Amino acid sequence: MEISRNLARRFGFQAECQGLINRYINVDGAWDEHLENTKRFIRSTIAGRKFNNLAVLGSGWLLDLPVEELSQAAGRVWLYDAVHPSQVMHKIRKIGNFTAVKADITGGVLANALEAVRQYKKVREKTLPVSFCNAQFKPEAGQDFIISLNLLSQIGVMVTGYLERHIPYSAAELDEIRYRLQTAHLQLLLPGKSCLITDTEERSYDLSDGSLETSQLINCEMPEARRTETWEWQFDPPGDYKPGKRTVMKVVALEL
Repeated sequence: MEISRNLARRFGFQAECQGLINRYINVDGAWDEHLENTKRFIRSTIAGRKFNNLAVLGSGWLLDLPVEELSQAAGRVWLYDAVHPSQVMHKIRKIGNFTAVKADITGGVLANALEAVRQYKKVREKTLPVSFCNAQFKPEAGQDFIISLNLLSQIGVMVTGYLERHIPYSAAELDEIRYRLQTAHLQLLLPGKSCLITDTEERSYDLSDGSLETSQLINCEMPEARRTETWEWQFDPPGDYKPGKRTVMKVVALEL
């Protein structure tokens, strides 16, 4: 499902995209190990394999994608994200077999959430999470491999961050929304035909006394995998993301 300009604007995807590259620049190389680990895992997953159509869900700025190897491994590489920066479009035009699609990776839940807000403003009644988290994204027909790239932890935040500003959902209701969206996303990732890379835990270290706060980012059970790797992503060493705290993400990579 292609995302409309209205949805992209209301959910702030353009600002989020720009904020991501700004943070990458500002941390001055702190992300390099994470990006290289991600590319290495993808390279090893696709090594020696050929695909007709390979999908990347959450392609972003292509910072963590081994672009050359993907181009050689697949007849067509489909990049799905809400926003594709002009720099990315310029790069893939030179490659030839990459296609970028502006997609609602929730499969329609963004529009459902927008309607839930409209209904609440109109009649002051909350829409139950089960009634609007009932959609699933479907990539282009014939995809024979899917890479979910640093997206699983964010797919619920896309919706709940917007809803919290307009509807007084409880913490349990927000958790249910994230659970349903993450579970629906995992259902796309079939054994032998996909890999998943996601941050699973946010760790915040106080820069003054070293005390630690942790936050779990995944609300559902992770799938079984034939190969698993974990590492830490030095997300924000200076303490800008959370003022006064150094933020580190725990990352897991799964070949399903």
